[in-house]
Amino acid sequence: MEEILREIKELSIKEKKTLEQMVLKLTEEVGETSQAMLSYRQANGSEYKQLGLSDVKEECVDVMIVALALFYKLSVDECDLLDHLRVKVDKWNSVMT
Repeated sequence: MEEILREIKELSIKEKKTLEQMVLKLTEEVGETSQAMLSYRQANGSEYKQLGLSDVKEECVDVMIVALALFYKLSVDECDLLDHLRVKVDKWNSVMT
């Protein structure tokens, strides 16, 4: 996991998109995840795309990669990422229990 995060960080530094373009790309990927889920669940009007669980997973990974690349454009500090993750996971945990 550490190796792939390092690679994502390195690639994000090379990324030529602006922050605004990356946010738009993230939104695009979220939309594609929605489309894949609707097709996978055979929602009315979406079943013709014939997308499966693998497609949903692939789109989820696209969202994660773009989100991480965006974060790394803002801060390459691993501790910063871990601190933010800890806060959010703790918050999520508090509403789950």
